[in-house]
Amino acid sequence: MFEWPLSYAGTKKWFEQQLLSNTRKNFVIIYKEPQATIGITGLRNINIRNLRAQFYITIGEKKFWGKHIPDEVIPLVLEYGFFELGLNRIYLYTIPNNERARKVYIRNGFIHEGILRKHFFCNGNYQDLWVMSILKSEYRGNK
Repeated sequence: MFEWPLSYAGTKKWFEQQLLSNTRKNFVIIYKEPQATIGITGLRNINIRNLRAQFYITIGEKKFWGKHIPDEVIPLVLEYGFFELGLNRIYLYTIPNNERARKVYIRNGFIHEGILRKHFFCNGNYQDLWVMSILKSEYRGNK
């Protein structure tokens, strides 16, 4: 759901703005052996008044796809959101053809809430967005 093309200067400016934001927490995903940076994850649109945030994850290195890395990463981000930030709800969006991602999210406790029809414009077309979420009370790591 990125707007292409991405420039180096634009990416650098975005990154610098994120460092100062109190509505976003970004984390780098580092593979264990051999140690390599392979993606990013975190929470965005953090809303402390309503205790909610949007989850995101991207594994940019295709050779690491299918290794169940998100199953290790997602619980860490959920723990952080629910127990460090005190959030009540963590939600996410996926595009309809991203079935692989939805399976990962379901495996990690997210529930399909509905579809935002023709919600955003990408690649010359309006796209639906699937909404999924998990509540603190539903989280399997809830203590």
